[in-house]
Amino acid sequence: MNFRHSFFAAPHRVMFFAGAVQTLLTMGVWVLELGARYADLYTPLAWPLPPSWLHAALMIYGLFSFFIFGFLMTALPKWVAQGPLAQRQYVPGFLLLVTGWAFFYAGLLLPALLPFGLPLGLATVAAGWAMGAWSLLDAVRSSFNDDKTHAWVVLTALACGIVGILLFAAGIAQTDAALVRAAIETGLWLYLVPVFFTVTYRMLPFFSGSVVRGYVEYRSAALFWGVLAACALHAIVAIFALQGHVLWLVDLAAGLAVYWLAWRWQIHKVFVSHLLAMHHMAGIWLGTAFVLFALQGGAGALGLEAGWGGRAPLHALTVGYFGSILIGMATRVTLGHSGRLISSDVWAWRLFWAFQGVIVLRLAGEWHTAPGPFNPIWLSALGWLVVFGIWNRVHLAMFVKPRPDGRPG
Repeated sequence: MNFRHSFFAAPHRVMFFAGAVQTLLTMGVWVLELGARYADLYTPLAWPLPPSWLHAALMIYGLFSFFIFGFLMTALPKWVAQGPLAQRQYVPGFLLLVTGWAFFYAGLLLPALLPFGLPLGLATVAAGWAMGAWSLLDAVRSSFNDDKTHAWVVLTALACGIVGILLFAAGIAQTDAALVRAAIETGLWLYLVPVFFTVTYRMLPFFSGSVVRGYVEYRSAALFWGVLAACALHAIVAIFALQGHVLWLVDLAAGLAVYWLAWRWQIHKVFVSHLLAMHHMAGIWLGTAFVLFALQGGAGALGLEAGWGGRAPLHALTVGYFGSILIGMATRVTLGHSGRLISSDVWAWRLFWAFQGVIVLRLAGEWHTAPGPFNPIWLSALGWLVVFGIWNRVHLAMFVKPRPDGRPG
């Protein structure tokens, strides 16, 4: 069986492969910036745009999205009792996504391409994104399954992602900070959190029930919609620069709701399975992010300390929640859909705990700001590269080799 046949045999193969490469490229770009900004190793590099814009675009829309599409194209048809997607439903979208990000990187490296390279790249990404989302929409629309709620939620989030990408393209083309801010907040609160939280909410009790003896599944529609409403409110306040004096109360309620779900999902019983424990522990970071946002907002609203914690709440969400669940989800799908035992991976659990150290370093960097090679923010970025470098070394070949059990997919 040749490389092409194996590589394009399933959507998770192509999407996860690209996402795995992005875990290194995206953070590699940021490490170059942090080496000057925080480690004080060399003079700052001359980026064509504010570095924070580039970092946000690559992380929000360029890294996590490949894994999200790989997972949803594998799992969402099963949610609505449909068969697997055909190659014509995921390969064209994948090729456009890869082409779009190639244009984006070319725009960074070649100044002559800057005026059109970055916006064109993002527009191409949006086209591939739309093709992938349309394939998922087609699976949902043609299904006679009665329970499509979670499928519609993630499809709506993917649609918001397209809006966010186009806002980013327009913001970069016009150097408009307001448009870029809208793109970032849309991507965080209307795309990434809804997708990750919906997947967590739907799958975690199911996975736990298959592992923990005597497990009773718990779900609460009120808590589910409440957390999503908190995300929507965050987006509205941030995009329109409103005075969110009561937002901290909403964040606190959302954080407590997530903690409550973690308890009802019996996080204390799931360590019999390392991959299952990863998913549960990732959810704790979502609750922690909301609580940190609440503390930050409450301190500002009460006139105690404006901006307390800096970007710690943001990175508890992005590095803590998204990054942690990425390791667990990507490992589970990679092993489960490559004919390997989920329990056979001895690296993922070690890497997950190493990544928890990366998160702690990144949060600590908001309080320990002394420049130098031991700056926590700089070290956390290097730690990310080490963790995902090892993860790729272990798993990347699985996307291009035939399944060892001889089955298709």
